[in-house]
Amino acid sequence: MELFKRLEKRPVIGGIKGGEDLPAAMEAGLEVLFFLTGTIFDLREMVKETKKYQKLTFAHIDLLEGIGKDRAGVRFLAEEIGVDGILTTRTQLVRAAQEQGLIAVQRLFMLDSEALKTGIHVTSSARPDAVEILPALILPNIIRRLPLAQMPPVIGGGLVETPEELKGILAARGPGGGRVQAVSTSSKDLWKLRW
Repeated sequence: MELFKRLEKRPVIGGIKGGEDLPAAMEAGLEVLFFLTGTIFDLREMVKETKKYQKLTFAHIDLLEGIGKDRAGVRFLAEEIGVDGILTTRTQLVRAAQEQGLIAVQRLFMLDSEALKTGIHVTSSARPDAVEILPALILPNIIRRLPLAQMPPVIGGGLVETPEELKGILAARGPGGGRVQAVSTSSKDLWKLRW
């Protein structure tokens, strides 16, 4: 899949909160961008700009203003806006995105051991293309509990603010050597890191 080819080269995903973040993301050479906030109008303009640079763009449909959190909203994002994928916590939107040919990233919040069990169950039934686990800082501690061989690729997101934190998350290994594929962050300083 194109997403993971790009993340092999650059395992940092830019968490974009507004148009003012785009110049820094382009300058850093990020391959994948997660649009986390804003309106459908903001998103249209930002996607136009990022497509000039052939970046993969994802919209966080749960937080995007001005669009339904339903199949029609997903179709609009695919056909009218031209995103490559969506981020969502909603299982039904994962399926709707895949039906539209979009990459579906399901966000899971790991608040306790019950959330961990539920998250693993949800991903096995929803079958997203990738899972973003939040907050990413817990991943080095729980990666050994994740059945990575049965899960979609894992992305860490949220609360990553230092190079040491980012590198620690990417270096963590689970059973059989499984690992986190990438980290999403809105920290512009981390966008510049190279491996």
